Amino acid sequence: MIKRRDFLKTVGISGSAALLDACTGENSETLVPYLVPPEDIVPGVPAYYTTSCRECPAGCGMLAKTREGRVIKVEGNPRHPIGRGKLCIRGQASVQSLYNPDRFQGPQRRNEQGGLEPIEWDQAKELLVSRLNPLLSEGASQKVAWLGRLMTGSMESLVRQWLGALGSDRLLFYETFQYEALRRASEIAFGRLELPQYHLEEAQFLLSFGADFLETWRSNVEFTSAFQQMRSSRPSNAPDNFVYLGNRLSLTGSNADWWIPLRPGTEVQLALSIAHSILDQGLAVETAASQEWVRPLLAPYSPQSTQESTGVEVSTVRELARRLCEKPPSLALGGGISATGEQAVPLELAVLLLNALAGNIGKTVRFGTPSVLDRLASYQEILDLAQEMNEDKIQVLFLHHGDPVFTLPTSSGFAQALDNVPFVVSFSSLPDETTAHADLILPDHHFLESWGDYSPRSGVSTIQQPAMQPVFDTKATADVLLSTAQEMEELAARFTDSTYAERLRSHWDATIRKTLDEEIPWEEFWPDVLTRGGHFQEQPLLEVDLHNISEHLQVTEETLVGPEEGKSLLLYPSPYFFDGRNVNNPWLHEIPDPTTQLVWDSWVEVHPETARELALAEGDVVELTSPYGSLTAPVHLYDGLHQDVIAMPLGRAKSADLRYASKEGVNPMQLISPEPAADSGSVLWRSVRVGITKTGARHPLVSLQSEGAERPEDALVAIQPVEAPDAAQRIRPSELEAPEAHSQEHGPVDYYPPHEHPDHQWSMVIDLDACTGCNACAAACYAENNVPVVGRELCGHGREMSWLRIERHQKPLIRETDVVFTDRISLPVLCQHCHNAPCEPVCPVFATYHNPEGLNAQVYARCVGTRYCSNNCPYKVRRFNWHTFTVPEPLQLQLNPDVTTRTAGVMEKCTFCVQRIQEGKNRARCEDREVGDGDVTPACAQTCPTDAIVFGDLNDPVSRVSQLAGHPRNYHILEQLNTRPAVTYLKKLVPEKPFTEE
Repeated sequence: MIKRRDFLKTVGISGSAALLDACTGENSETLVPYLVPPEDIVPGVPAYYTTSCRECPAGCGMLAKTREGRVIKVEGNPRHPIGRGKLCIRGQASVQSLYNPDRFQGPQRRNEQGGLEPIEWDQAKELLVSRLNPLLSEGASQKVAWLGRLMTGSMESLVRQWLGALGSDRLLFYETFQYEALRRASEIAFGRLELPQYHLEEAQFLLSFGADFLETWRSNVEFTSAFQQMRSSRPSNAPDNFVYLGNRLSLTGSNADWWIPLRPGTEVQLALSIAHSILDQGLAVETAASQEWVRPLLAPYSPQSTQESTGVEVSTVRELARRLCEKPPSLALGGGISATGEQAVPLELAVLLLNALAGNIGKTVRFGTPSVLDRLASYQEILDLAQEMNEDKIQVLFLHHGDPVFTLPTSSGFAQALDNVPFVVSFSSLPDETTAHADLILPDHHFLESWGDYSPRSGVSTIQQPAMQPVFDTKATADVLLSTAQEMEELAARFTDSTYAERLRSHWDATIRKTLDEEIPWEEFWPDVLTRGGHFQEQPLLEVDLHNISEHLQVTEETLVGPEEGKSLLLYPSPYFFDGRNVNNPWLHEIPDPTTQLVWDSWVEVHPETARELALAEGDVVELTSPYGSLTAPVHLYDGLHQDVIAMPLGRAKSADLRYASKEGVNPMQLISPEPAADSGSVLWRSVRVGITKTGARHPLVSLQSEGAERPEDALVAIQPVEAPDAAQRIRPSELEAPEAHSQEHGPVDYYPPHEHPDHQWSMVIDLDACTGCNACAAACYAENNVPVVGRELCGHGREMSWLRIERHQKPLIRETDVVFTDRISLPVLCQHCHNAPCEPVCPVFATYHNPEGLNAQVYARCVGTRYCSNNCPYKVRRFNWHTFTVPEPLQLQLNPDVTTRTAGVMEKCTFCVQRIQEGKNRARCEDREVGDGDVTPACAQTCPTDAIVFGDLNDPVSRVSQLAGHPRNYHILEQLNTRPAVTYLKKLVPEKPFTEE
């Protein structure tokens, strides 16, 4: 156990050297003590480095906050055009992947016994060179292949040059979700083999056929922000402008106003029926409607003819058509993973046709800005590579991140093909199902430790710079390639750069700086790039014409293999774990799933009616069987499903030796078809019906929002969230001006004299109409405030430590018609910092008190753990440390030094990020000015993609929080208790009338 004094001495000495390395890209040979600090580093003052988040392909801009040479927090880069200063929950949690204790701590090789053993980097390089040199001497062209995550810019050029020097051009970019159907449909409809750029912020009405753009679909942070802009600009008398059509009510669907639960495989018919109704009502734009092939194509799909198959009534179809065209522009989005089956390309074609008829092409749907996702290899190409591996055509295979053995259909045989390759090299940072087949592991740096660049779409070039020295003995993949080439006689002359940092600068100089219209000296260009986080420029809009798609839009009945009595299997990406790449992150396990509120488990979702038929209860373990495999998982009852569907999240469990991932290895990919789609080469995510067999075993699921739990073990039973009118409130537009819509002011009934706030009165406003329930704020709070993770068992006993929770309040989904009113409210709940705080008068040691700035303060050193304050808190937001929670090394390096780490017997809660308040006041004082609005932003508000959380000083009449606190939608939770909270909520707007009226 390292002593605190020794730790601080170590950090104080080596931290500055780490930051110098981050700036220079070179290794320091001497340590610089803080007796002579570097000019740009001030002890105790954070430094920020721009970089690019690589937790998914979206490529949001990021700022890495460092203290004394270690990254302690990440935030969005406000200058970056993708995230615009915001991050999702996965981005916020990326710091834990940096300090993940299960990362490979150095290179490893497969020994004769079949196990992995650590080796030195010189040995690893020697082994790699010994395998590559014979291929060069033999002239074995194309026997080397590379399969890895998306790369652009300098890294891509290096890998292509390196492979070319070995006589190969076999470079395949692989991602689990590849959008082949949409790319293929765009090529057919508009002659552009690229993903369209969608502008949700300009749409007046939105229709989604299962595209979960608030979670994982393409670029969720960017889409979430745009979605909120769309919602905030809608007329107050027409608050319902988003309809979700799909088999499962996802987080995205829950944020829609209306949900149409479609039968699996009927999406194309409904889309064409809406298009037919657009023509029938004379609503289509002339340029699209006048094409001679359009009306014959749509003639068979009248709303009357499709009503029986889709289950959607004629009046609903006509209303959808009217709203799409009534107030242009609108936007229709094609299917996500849940709708990717045999009819995926026809569905995307039908949706593009809808947008063309509604006049959205060139407005909310644009072409000419290619996405990096356009460069992904199709699933068919991955299968072709596996075939070459089976035929002994590949002698050396490089695997750069990703886990294809886990994320490809299990019966595709990719794992077996790997075993046929004589030499498999992995650059993975963590053990997984794919590294189990590797012969040599050369662990890459984390993206926060290394140089790099990434371009998520044309015109957006993002720089990635190291924010600290490597935590473990890892090496950047690019530097491994360069050093290996320099050891090979035939390659050395072609690679003259000594380090990747040098090559990266040369690449940016040649491909960006020298191509600018105005010549900028390098000494000005490069510091500006590092400060801004990259180089960004607008791309011109490309005009496209709609082609005849009738030959390609053949609607057939979707074929699902499996037992006739089975249910269609719907797989969906986890909003937290994506495809499983974040599965060893404990924050993501402990923060409740936004739809089910479950933690620390995998599950299968079953509709309550289906459960009654099969005599299933919550937590019953069932066996799911398809023609391709079987697995067991516990049941979660969820009425947000079509009754013909059962659903499972992807990526919540792995069989690899990871301390935080579930060890069951529940991988739904073993259930689906290995065959690619005939028209796009994509994975058939919806391909099977599964049989459901009750095993007799039970596995109680842990929910952090359970109603009516009387015993600790009852907390293990997930109960569907219920309506809570006192906590989560709604309002109709007609009630905004009604006096009775607002609660009456309380009279002077206080027992104590009022608190004075002479300088500041900190307050928060949370807009429930903007909050999507994504939980990015909760992850930011964990990271900023050193909130401990307690694990599944203690969560089951209700002893989680989160300072901020998002409650889900939703009325039962009543399906009296074909359109369901979702009526969901995501309610962020944190310490309310009450003016009349019930927790304060009961504390016997005055550990909690009301400070002069309106904060309900908590003095940890005084607290003796009576828990009287928790008993007296009506909001249940105070947490008691039952243990002194510890983490394995090096996770402790992430801890924020500005926030006290609490021990057993101490109460803790939200402080409004008091350390940030103090930092903002100190900065204003140093600049000799008053604290201004926006100088202080708590972690939760800073990361929120929808700006649902606003923080500021109520004493400042022009601050945003002062203006919003008086909004007509304002209310306080449990206002009748007269606690006078400092947190104001704005009610959620709900529709005045049903979606359709006869």
